[in-house]
Formats: sequence, C-alpha cells, structure tokens
Amino acid sequence: MKNNLGIGILLGAIAPLIAYLISTYTTLFEKTVAEKPMLIYSVAVFINLLAIRFLFKGEKEALAKGVLVATCIATILYIFTHKLSI
Repeated sequence: MKNNLGIGILLGAIAPLIAYLISTYTTLFEKTVAEKPMLIYSVAVFINLLAIRFLFKGEKEALAKGVLVATCIATILYIFTHKLSI
C-alpha cells in the first residue's frame, strides 16, 4: 500500500462510515446500545487508533496521518451533529 495522505484519509473514513451506516440504517443500534449512543462511534475511533499505531510502527507515516485526520474530522462532525456540549 502506498504511503499517501489521501489514501490514509480514505482508510480512516471507513470505520466511522460503517458506524454511521449501522446507527442510521439498521435496528441493531436500537436493540443493543440505545442507551449509550456514543458507544459505536467510540469503537470506530478505537479501531482507527489501532490502525494509526500499526501504521506508525510500520513506517507508513503519511497513511497514519491521514487516518488521524479522518478520525478528527469524524469526531468533530459527531460533536456538531449530535449537539454535544464540550
């Protein structure tokens, strides 16, 4: 895999996108974690943090930075769309 920032951003957007699709278009979210709405997004962020760790360890700095950028953007979008107070 190329060590490219753009590819890293796309790679980092996968887990938050899957979390969004699960929470929006399935009933799995309401049945399992309805009382903890941030849980599925927290799992997505954790997956991205693991990816960042292994990418930095594998000397794929640009990919890791791209995943980090995507994770930060997804977190900011979550805060704004769910109107969380910081």
